Amino acid sequence: MTADAEISPRWLAIPQPQLAALTGGFWRPNAVRVVTDEPSLSAEALRLERELAERGIPGGDRQIVRLRRPAETEAEGDVAEAFSIDVDDDIEVRASTPEGAFRATRQVLHNLRAQGAVPRGRVRSAPAVPERGFHLDAARKHFAAAWILELLPVLADVGINSFQWHLSENEGFRIGSDSFAEVVSPLHVSRAEARKIADAAADLHIDLVPSLDMPGHLGHVLASRPELRLAASDGRPIDHALDITRDDAVAFAHMLIDDVARLFPHSTRWNLGGDEFVDFARIDDNPVLQQAARERFGEQATGFDLLTDFVNRTAVHLRERGLAARVWNDGMLRGQVVALDPQVALAWWTNWHAGMSPLSAALTAGHELVNFHDTLFYYVLGEKAGYVYPTSARIWEADWHPGLFPALTDGTRQEIAQPYPSSLRGSVFSVWSDDADAQSAEQVLAGIRSPLRAMAERAWNGGSQLALAEFREVDERIGVPAPSTPLAP
Repeated sequence: MTADAEISPRWLAIPQPQLAALTGGFWRPNAVRVVTDEPSLSAEALRLERELAERGIPGGDRQIVRLRRPAETEAEGDVAEAFSIDVDDDIEVRASTPEGAFRATRQVLHNLRAQGAVPRGRVRSAPAVPERGFHLDAARKHFAAAWILELLPVLADVGINSFQWHLSENEGFRIGSDSFAEVVSPLHVSRAEARKIADAAADLHIDLVPSLDMPGHLGHVLASRPELRLAASDGRPIDHALDITRDDAVAFAHMLIDDVARLFPHSTRWNLGGDEFVDFARIDDNPVLQQAARERFGEQATGFDLLTDFVNRTAVHLRERGLAARVWNDGMLRGQVVALDPQVALAWWTNWHAGMSPLSAALTAGHELVNFHDTLFYYVLGEKAGYVYPTSARIWEADWHPGLFPALTDGTRQEIAQPYPSSLRGSVFSVWSDDADAQSAEQVLAGIRSPLRAMAERAWNGGSQLALAEFREVDERIGVPAPSTPLAP
């Protein structure tokens, strides 16, 4: 009996596949050739061959990894990232898309990192939701381009496929600008660096989602354009709020979007904010908003209608540039007259105030939803605003899955059951830099590792078959990917 035969094989990867029919024994590579007859998969074949070489496994003909499209009878419908892996003397990966092949080859690499071999048998997997994302507040705190470029492969390694890059806040505007150099913070990512990050994300099958919050959270930008600030009820300007009653202010916001959007030719989505514009509990006390709303939309209109109209107009502006808009949920679905554009997705982070609309309202209105569950997935530097750092233990204790959203203020559970509707796009883990000096970038990366991977595991699978201790063991054993170089264009 061989040593391999005495070992009970386990598939060590995050996220776990839905099916793992292991037959015993292991594939132990020593000289591997990666091949494909599919032109669309050739870049992934080259990537894997390079990654194996970086692990000390040279090219050769002793063992083969073959990337193929699935047979018609095995197709996973329209699930772009679905894959299967058959492991025997050679490995055969079947995937309909480069994204699926990439997810599959990560699984192979995880096993090699964890145990130096890949268990024989067959695995199949497909994501429960199409988006598993990561949000980085790089506006309150400067994160260098080099650090972000190191972060992206770490995200992609465990199935994270969107990167929401928060670029502007009251405390800073941290991306270079050709048209509005006066708003740019001294510490920022240059336009050339931003393009490099955009290309790197695309290479790793990550959808980069720029986040440029408006009409609130504009304190830093409006310090250079004070004439565009909204007036409060006492007539004094609100330092962070754009005066959306003025066409020139809205035009300025759209020009700012255009200046940034040029850097992200691969992007398909954009978060325009829409949150914490004014004190929403007292929005009717603002005479400027109230008067403009009634003049435009009738006596029943409120400041929420004016805010919704701004979001709708900005969403059209983005759509004309090939970008689908998403906004934070807290100020939305609260107007009396103006309905939110049904094509605007909602980044659902909280229901901390009773005045906020419930999840059911978004479902009824047909909006796409992205679960940003703040209680479980907000990594707020310095643990400000009552937050504590997320942990994998709390995520497991909540039995979280992509359909479990933050509860209402009275404790009512908000949950979308499986099978999920197409309107549930996915979930996102967020770093918010409220206390920029509380942690270094390296400490942030170390701190998010376990809870981010917990979300990745449970988002892909709609939960997890692993116990918490098993998840932690797999997380520890697979480690992190070694630094690598992107594929040449």
